[in-house]
Amino acid sequence: MKKQFNREDRLMKNLLDEAGVEKPSVNFRDRIMKTVEARGAEIQPYKPLISARGWWSVAAFSIIIFSGLLSLYSGISFSGMLSLEILHFPDFPKIDLSRTMQYAIAFIALFFLEVPFLKRFLDREYRL
Repeated sequence: MKKQFNREDRLMKNLLDEAGVEKPSVNFRDRIMKTVEARGAEIQPYKPLISARGWWSVAAFSIIIFSGLLSLYSGISFSGMLSLEILHFPDFPKIDLSRTMQYAIAFIALFFLEVPFLKRFLDREYRL
């Protein structure tokens, strides 16, 4: 294996010696810079990642969630105003987990949440 690499190295060295090193003309850099300046870069206008409508949707969703949680854990009842019987949830049994088990479940959930993002990143990075 090493002999093959040595032979290829010698071949490449011989080819480079035969080709020689070319020297660019005196004003080569100036011509390149003029070409680059002549192209004129097009400046894209700023466009936010999340639009104003998106921010309003996030704010409305947050307010709805906050008011829902507030009504669940306070003595205030909105059932008279809404008159919906669907909002009454049955009592679920309490699950008592140790703090270590809670951390383990949280980290496993984050791991599974991260996998699609990493896959998409790697697909974009190493596209064949």
